Parts: sequence; C-alpha cells; structure tokens
Amino acid sequence: MTKKTPEEVRNDRENGRVVIKWDDGSGRSYPYDDLRNACPCAGCRGHAPGEVEPPNVSGVTLTQIAEVGTYALRFDFSDGHNTGIYTWTYLEEIGQPLIA
Repeated sequence: MTKKTPEEVRNDRENGRVVIKWDDGSGRSYPYDDLRNACPCAGCRGHAPGEVEPPNVSGVTLTQIAEVGTYALRFDFSDGHNTGIYTWTYLEEIGQPLIA
C-alpha cells in the first residue's frame, strides 16, 4: 500500500468545505459539518466522562487549520472545538471524492 501525501490543503469557505489534493492526482472534499462530526478526539468518540455518542453538529464553520507535525491536521471550529488530530490516513478515509 502506497501512502499518499497531500499536495494542497484549502479552506473553501465559499462552499463550506476543506479540499485536499493528493500527490496521486486525486482529491477529497470535507464539508465542515461532516469534518466536525468525524472528529477523532477521545471526547467525540465516547472516551471521556459524560460523552456517549459521537457529535451531531450542524452549521459550524472553520476558523483555522493547523499542521500537526508532518502527519496530520487540527481544525478550529466555530463551536470552539479544536482537540481532534486528523491524520492524513484518516482524512483520506473520511473524505468525499472531489468532483472536478
């Protein structure tokens, strides 16, 4: 299995999504709400006290995208949540194919 490398990460505010283009020429789209609801942090996955279900958030926007080393991204959402670390592998799995 070949590991893909991101070549471009873009916050497409006009369409309410993040777009990632990979080194193999493919692209993936991540609507803000889908990205927030797929947060991989312990709290969102039910591993924190009081948390039993994944989030079901709607209407969020992105305030910031930050790189985490060379292996992941962290997103700051308008609802104040920012603890999820989205690895490149995870992002490739959860994204929607980008239609040109």
